[in-house]
Amino acid sequence: MNNQQKRAIEDAFNSMLRSDYIPLKDTEKLVRLADYYVDYLGFLREVVAESDHLIVGRRGTGKTTLLYRGLIETINSWRKSENLAKPKTLGIYLDLSKCHSLDDTASKEFSEFEHVFTTELLESVKAELSRTWPELKNKPGLIAKVFSSKEAAAKANTNSALDDLAKILSEGVLRIENKSGPQKITSSTSESLSYDETSQIKVKANPEANAGYKKTNNENNENSVESISTLQYRLNISDILRALSTIREAAGINHIVIFIDEFSSLNLDLQRRFSTLLRKILGNHSGVFIKVSAITDNYTLGSSIILQRDLFELNLDLDSYVERSGTLGSAMKGLSNLTRNLIDERVSAYASEIKCDDLFEDIDYTVEEMSKAAMGVPRTVGIILKQALSRNLSENLSIIRKSDIDYGIRYASKAYLNQFEGSCGVAIPSYYKDIWDALLEKAILERVKNDSTSSHFMVLPRNEIKLKYFNMFFISHLLTQGRTTKKDKATRSLYCFDYGVCIENNMLWGTDKNVIRQQRFAYDLILEPFDHHFERTKETHWRCPTCDSVYKEKELNVAGNLLGFCPKDKADLVEISGDDERSKYTEEEIKIVGAIRSSNEEDELLARHVADDVGCHIQKVAKFGEKLEREDIIRRKMKDRYIYFGND
Repeated sequence: MNNQQKRAIEDAFNSMLRSDYIPLKDTEKLVRLADYYVDYLGFLREVVAESDHLIVGRRGTGKTTLLYRGLIETINSWRKSENLAKPKTLGIYLDLSKCHSLDDTASKEFSEFEHVFTTELLESVKAELSRTWPELKNKPGLIAKVFSSKEAAAKANTNSALDDLAKILSEGVLRIENKSGPQKITSSTSESLSYDETSQIKVKANPEANAGYKKTNNENNENSVESISTLQYRLNISDILRALSTIREAAGINHIVIFIDEFSSLNLDLQRRFSTLLRKILGNHSGVFIKVSAITDNYTLGSSIILQRDLFELNLDLDSYVERSGTLGSAMKGLSNLTRNLIDERVSAYASEIKCDDLFEDIDYTVEEMSKAAMGVPRTVGIILKQALSRNLSENLSIIRKSDIDYGIRYASKAYLNQFEGSCGVAIPSYYKDIWDALLEKAILERVKNDSTSSHFMVLPRNEIKLKYFNMFFISHLLTQGRTTKKDKATRSLYCFDYGVCIENNMLWGTDKNVIRQQRFAYDLILEPFDHHFERTKETHWRCPTCDSVYKEKELNVAGNLLGFCPKDKADLVEISGDDERSKYTEEEIKIVGAIRSSNEEDELLARHVADDVGCHIQKVAKFGEKLEREDIIRRKMKDRYIYFGND
């Protein structure tokens, strides 16, 4: 390979780490994503359909990529006849992890949260319309006129603005390659009235955003008096739905899809608030449909939203794939095909002159080993390939060897295990490390006793909660539920250890159901000593999001009435059930804590390295790392750039 080809292959493998590294304004990269995307579960048609969906999966399983691909499909629906989306489908993408203004509403009233979310959504609508129809940049203020609060709209005639916008959407020229970013548009319209009244419309993505109507009355007499009164018109979700419905009818749009990404980046309180708001949107009869992505076991929809009624689930997780495949053997073959397709399509999109068979020393070995290591997580495939290529290029070789692939597998496995161990005792309870050690010790013992495979194990449903974080960190994988051992008819869930962990501990890997379903691999007795950590009271409590005080019902009962606010600071209380396992950090933050605390100063860990291994934004690592240093959880040191490491 020449240097240009090496850079192209590097870009191909790096593209598997995060799809949202691609700016939405970069048409060329979005077109390339459409070319290499592998829809192995067939969910793309569902994501652009006229129904509301919840897309769930562990971090790195392709949720964001699926939403991006759906957005591209909606853009293409305006100019291509062969398309999964219906003609003239409008797509809007919103990343909640970038809506930092939502964090400031945690201790404020729900109306404030709704207003801030609405303004964030409005900015996404404006940005997407301006990107897709560049002509809108020549008409500043046009979108802002249409998207105004109901009261403000009544003060100014928006019909002409609506007509202009509808004409551009239905007849305007779509972008081919637009190098400019989203346009920040502020509009103000005014008309002369007898009392010098000025109508102002301002919408920005911050908590102070509002649509205001300002009336100034000047009276000139002996004693000059000036009186000013201001009416605050605050945008809410019904204003957005009303405007979108009006645009849809005027421009002949079939339906509108709002892709909401990174729901799990919100803390538990904000997730509950968002679920309340989401209930207002679902089934809105305005031709607007919601697609929300969340991380497995790290989200709550509250009691008002019911899956398979209000939201239909699209599951990207391994156990769902095994269930669809019918058998574990069929699923493993399918994962091998997925891994091969991921590599083929990326290499073809970035370096079409290179054949995969020529890139690897043994392509069959590469696919087989990586499919067992990744277990259906495309980002893990990307990490392995990135590290294998880096090792290969450091020795100036032109072909990726089997030893390079082995190195990449060990790197990914060690990174995941380090994240887990680094988070224990700080971001998650320390007893999870004891549970992990007990499971691993049992598996190694079974391997020594029988000199056979010990890569899989089974547990009763009541013990699944004890394995939650192992799945989250990819050090174990849930394969399927409702299985029995050969001697015991009680239904259990089948798990496997991470392939890298198996290699490290000389645990043979196997998929023979006659072996992995043996009674000796039922590990419930190993987990029994930890039962007391998971006993939960059923009594409901209330927590103050401002001072973090927790109250029992009897503490809030005043003269037969239940207080809904904190007695200390009057903030609205949040109800928490006895089964809630609250964490101070989100899933993303737990992994960042683990990645940094498991590193030494000599490792010179950069924010980019953490972001690649965890699967998050570099800015998130930098901002959160600064907070962790203030709390004396990790340390930072400035060299050319900040390096991050643990306190130990």
